[in-house]
Amino acid sequence: MSFNEKLQKLRKQNGLSQEGLADLLDVTRQSVSKWESGTTYPEMDKLLFMCKIFKCSLEDLTNDEIVDIKIEDKKKSNIYTFIDSIIEFIKETIDLLKLMNKKEIECCFVTMGITSIILLLFRFPIIHINNLLDQMIITTTNHFFKFSYHMLHFIVSCSYWSLFLVIFTYIFKSNFLNNPKYKNKIKQEVQPKEELSTHESNPQERVQGKEPVISIKSTTNRIDNLFRFLEHTVMFFLKTLICMIIIPILFLLFFLCAGLFITLYLLFKGVFYISVFIGIPFAILFTLTILEILICFLINRKTSEKRLMITFLVSVIGLGGTFGIFLLDLSSIHFHEEAPIEIDQKTVEFEYEMTDTLYFLYSQMAEYKVDPNLQNTVKVKAGYYEDYTELLLAEGSNSSSRPYYGKHDTIWNSQLIPIIIRDLAKRNIYDYSKLNEVNITIYASEENIQKLEQNYQKEMEGMHIREEQYINNSYYEDRIRELEREKRILEEDKQTLNSQVDTLNLQIEEYQNLLNQLKEILE
Repeated sequence: MSFNEKLQKLRKQNGLSQEGLADLLDVTRQSVSKWESGTTYPEMDKLLFMCKIFKCSLEDLTNDEIVDIKIEDKKKSNIYTFIDSIIEFIKETIDLLKLMNKKEIECCFVTMGITSIILLLFRFPIIHINNLLDQMIITTTNHFFKFSYHMLHFIVSCSYWSLFLVIFTYIFKSNFLNNPKYKNKIKQEVQPKEELSTHESNPQERVQGKEPVISIKSTTNRIDNLFRFLEHTVMFFLKTLICMIIIPILFLLFFLCAGLFITLYLLFKGVFYISVFIGIPFAILFTLTILEILICFLINRKTSEKRLMITFLVSVIGLGGTFGIFLLDLSSIHFHEEAPIEIDQKTVEFEYEMTDTLYFLYSQMAEYKVDPNLQNTVKVKAGYYEDYTELLLAEGSNSSSRPYYGKHDTIWNSQLIPIIIRDLAKRNIYDYSKLNEVNITIYASEENIQKLEQNYQKEMEGMHIREEQYINNSYYEDRIRELEREKRILEEDKQTLNSQVDTLNLQIEEYQNLLNQLKEILE
């Protein structure tokens, strides 16, 4: 089957007219008609572009001995297609800028600059809302809330910048790249090259056993090789980046599914926040869409672009609406900077005899109160939540000869979960970390309080001095050990040198004896 017959067949199979194929190849319809009639033969760059359009190899397209053309499966896609489209977009942009005059270039930059400013203005509400949420997240110590907030911030940022690029590219292509005014200029530049090359390749020469003469400049080959190298390089880094992105997205999907089950469980317990109940399914849909896109890119598999676009837009719109509802839910929640009221705090008291050396560690976290009735004693009151914190005192702390210090260990209590659920149902959120704190109040006379503080300062200074002495002692001890090790090495070297000296002395005596014997023989 000849080339012109294959071209005609492939064009019809792909549902293209001669004018449609000409637009894709940036040639005139008459050129395509001449190719199909066998009058002329296309150039090499057009043949390569045809192979991409018809998804076949160059040999299948140009070899007359091949009758059945193996067309690649349309269900399969290659990541090179995506990279090719980006490189082609860059080439078209460069060609467009070359054809534009100074006034047109200025108009292009002004138009796209105004478009960028308008699109960036939509980011200010998102930044303002993020700042408000940052202030709320900073006050909480819950790592799950912080992780969820950062993941939500990441998803919103990715969605915004994706829409930014899509809208920016669409406006640029519709106003400039696809503008008939500039496309006609490009055709006028390409048309003379087409007319000059039509006489260079005649199918009659191929019948006579002559190969068509196709002139390609060496600079064009270098550029194509450069773009091909860049294509492989970008593909490698892109696949590596995709693998790195897929792993956290899988973790995010796991946490979202777990959050969905927790939300359903809380729903049966009377906790209902419509923003969370609606937002998690939309977040799962968004995550699955992104995951499908990335995996298809990674394994070179093509899916329905229309379905992906619909699910992506639905998930983004749903997340945007959910974010607004979340702000309404947030305004109805009451935040309390205290422990839950229904949990009682236990209070214990200790009395100590005032001495010249008594002080309290962690006194900077204690509250001092003056009690004139306490002259020779000091009273300590510790308040803590017995079911959630264990108060530990130093051994012998009741003795005036020992300094007192108090510390606590956190206790996990499963009874806290029903309390949190009840508070969420009533739209109250307390600071549950205060359940693990110990509030210490020290009562003494004003004179004794000053003395306690002075004793504490002296003890801290003494501890600082002891630490420095320990550090210095450690340094000198290490230095002594190092010098002793050097001394041992030098002593070993000395013994070695002494043995060498003895050996040399023996040799000298031998040589002296030989010399004396020679003298006797000569005499």
